[in-house]
Amino acid sequence: MCGYIKQVAAFGCLQITTTFRLVFSMSTDSGHTPEGKKRHSKFFFDNTLVVIEIEHVLFNVHKYQLMKSETFADMFKAANKDPEEGSTVEKPIVLEGVKASDFECLLTVLYATRFSNYQPAPEASLIIPAFRLANKWGFEDLRSFLLPLAEKELSDVDKIMFAREFDIKEWLAPAHTRLCQRTEALTSDEAKKLGTESLLLILRIREEFYHQAASPSTGARGNYCTSCCGYSNYGTSSCNKCGNYTSLCSGPFPYINGTQKPQPDVTSIQSKVQKWIDEGCSFST
Repeated sequence: MCGYIKQVAAFGCLQITTTFRLVFSMSTDSGHTPEGKKRHSKFFFDNTLVVIEIEHVLFNVHKYQLMKSETFADMFKAANKDPEEGSTVEKPIVLEGVKASDFECLLTVLYATRFSNYQPAPEASLIIPAFRLANKWGFEDLRSFLLPLAEKELSDVDKIMFAREFDIKEWLAPAHTRLCQRTEALTSDEAKKLGTESLLLILRIREEFYHQAASPSTGARGNYCTSCCGYSNYGTSSCNKCGNYTSLCSGPFPYINGTQKPQPDVTSIQSKVQKWIDEGCSFST
């Protein structure tokens, strides 16, 4: 079957008409190339469809997409491969140990292009399963695309989960440090994702730097001067709200209306987090 498409392009006063002859093939690639013609090394796609079954769900996928995977490429090239396997819904390629939902995520990203009007939302529920299978089956280009996307789009809690599953240790310290510095409380869902050890680390550091450190060094309740609290006066200024003069102080934490607002030492937090990671992400006691 063939057809023609006429495209008209205007460049100033010049109009160019180009006619394209399109040949539509309704069958799979026969493997035969007519004499005097050659296949483009990059853009002659194998339009063969492969039927895959995962958890009793059938997928019909282009073979050329699967060939981007080292695992599938080796499987299709195997000499003892049954040529009929995957050719019909009655005889699909059955994949075990994989979730159908994960495979759907992989295909969603694999078939999406940056030029498409539809772009899937870069959420953890899509990125993590897609990367899981891209990593498992050797979709190297897709893996290289998804890794920086995960680093950019995932929350710190999801980055920790991602780093654990795929052994990306360099993500652990920054993500834990940011969670220790975060002023918002962890949600119950975040706590479940983090697990006991990470949760203990974050709570201990928050307790130390946001509560204990916020109290005067004297340890007793009462009124204390700025000097005993570790502050030094370096001038006065007028209040932007009421216009009254007030002291300007510098010290370990911001000093507002006679109270200390904790502002932890980031370097100290990073040191404690890194020590915890170096010790196997667990507490000895």
